[in-house]
Amino acid sequence: MDKAVKDTVNELNLVDNSKINKKFSDKIWNRNFTLLFQGQAVSILGDNVFNIALEFWVLTKTGSVSLMGTLLAAITLPKVFISPFAGAFIDRHDRKKVLITTDVISGITILFIGITAIIGSLQVWMVFISGIITGVCSCFFYPTINSCIPDIIPKSKLLKANSILSSISSVNDMVGYAFGGFLVQIVGAPILFIFNGLSFLFSATSECFAQIPQIKSSLKNINFIEDMKIGIHLVNKLKGIKYIYITISFLNLFASMSMTLTLPWFKINNQLGVGLYGIAMAINTFGIFVGYTILSVFEMKKENKFYVFIISGIIISCTMIIYSMTLNFYFIAVLFFIDGLCLAVMGSLLQTSMQNFVPSDMRSKVFAFENALSSALMPIGMVFAGILGARIQMNKIIFADYAIFLVLFIYLSFLRCVKETINI
Repeated sequence: MDKAVKDTVNELNLVDNSKINKKFSDKIWNRNFTLLFQGQAVSILGDNVFNIALEFWVLTKTGSVSLMGTLLAAITLPKVFISPFAGAFIDRHDRKKVLITTDVISGITILFIGITAIIGSLQVWMVFISGIITGVCSCFFYPTINSCIPDIIPKSKLLKANSILSSISSVNDMVGYAFGGFLVQIVGAPILFIFNGLSFLFSATSECFAQIPQIKSSLKNINFIEDMKIGIHLVNKLKGIKYIYITISFLNLFASMSMTLTLPWFKINNQLGVGLYGIAMAINTFGIFVGYTILSVFEMKKENKFYVFIISGIIISCTMIIYSMTLNFYFIAVLFFIDGLCLAVMGSLLQTSMQNFVPSDMRSKVFAFENALSSALMPIGMVFAGILGARIQMNKIIFADYAIFLVLFIYLSFLRCVKETINI
């Protein structure tokens, strides 16, 4: 545990759970990791197909890029307001029950949308409500998963475990994106909604058989609001984490605008189209797979982590700037592959640093604050993308977004506290 974190643990009189995973197998592919992984693998596949189907359904139903951006914002918005409360809730309750409950609620909600779409009664407002419900569930689910993994995997193998988990999941991303666009055209969006709902229920079933270690916390004796304040205090005290979170929230503002416009941009250009959008996203995910695979095979020296992190961010910016200036699909495919590879490296380094930095009984709160801060400006970006996309050429917006992204990442490279955090 980092000295700054230890000082905070002592200052706040927290329980040290740093050895909680010692009683579990030293193998990466232990029973608990495998069960959580297989549920997530199926669920992620369903999500990827569902996202393409949902965007396509909204565009087809309304013909409005602006409305699609508003829908994506509605799904993201709960992360901003609910994540801080969710983190405090998770650290005080049974994490296994949280995982199962959120997956069941999401599954039932999306099954309802699918059935309603099949009988021809689905309305746009229903999609908005379902998006908010699943968005709320994700606020509880993802901080819980992120807090559980370090407790069932030895610390020395955490980077490799994160990379393996993400790399195999990225195969499902690849399949989902590759066939999602074509499946929408072949079987229709409603059937894909049903598939995603069932994938959530499969994930919940897998989680029923997993053994998630309980964490000891001295915070159960204090009220909920004070618990949240302690989480804020910890994030504020760890300057590296704080500056990473704040900077990433602005990075996500501009990246979210481009992500919102990518499908419409492909759709309106005859050289591209919805089918090639799915292939492009699959290639991007293949790049992510390659990036995670590299990290799972080769050891990275501690002192090199920060430089690799920064270089990856700069390359992401440059590839997307170039992407905005071409309609050549083969060139775009190469750019998306490079972008995916660098995203994997950057994301895995950041994720592992956060997991190593924070004690177990504070981890859900810190990851929840990450969700809130990193997502805080994304709804604004999505709404603005929809508004601007109807008035300004979309590729010009994408160019401007990633030019600003590049400047912000260069700024991040000058912060010493960020370097110390990534290199832990």
